[in-house]
Amino acid sequence: MTGDRFVSIIETGVAALLVTLALVAGYIILRRMARQMRKGVDLATSQSIDDVEMRWKGDGTLYVRVQLPQGMTGRLSISIEAGGKGLLPPAYEVEDASGPIEINIHVPIEAEAIVVQAPSEKLYRPLPRRN
Repeated sequence: MTGDRFVSIIETGVAALLVTLALVAGYIILRRMARQMRKGVDLATSQSIDDVEMRWKGDGTLYVRVQLPQGMTGRLSISIEAGGKGLLPPAYEVEDASGPIEINIHVPIEAEAIVVQAPSEKLYRPLPRRN
């Protein structure tokens, strides 16, 4: 084996390792992005919902406050997602709302999340821990 051939083998090995490293890094980044999207990270689109705040009240109901931009058009609905039942019928619906919406919802025990849907956006938020 000559010195040139040995250097060529080493260069090929290093190039293969770099390509493998790039593929693994891309795979990890895509997996993390998918996991974050499932956790409820908003998509970078034109937002029709500014903020969603949730907290449990003393009587066991869930206080939900949805901040909307001024002049939002279209239907806004707030639903509960229960484990095996999937998405339940909307607990609240309003047409062409603007400003904040504040409601109290009776939430079943098996509920896992709240889903806020607007014309161009759908937010999935896990429920806060019960007190």
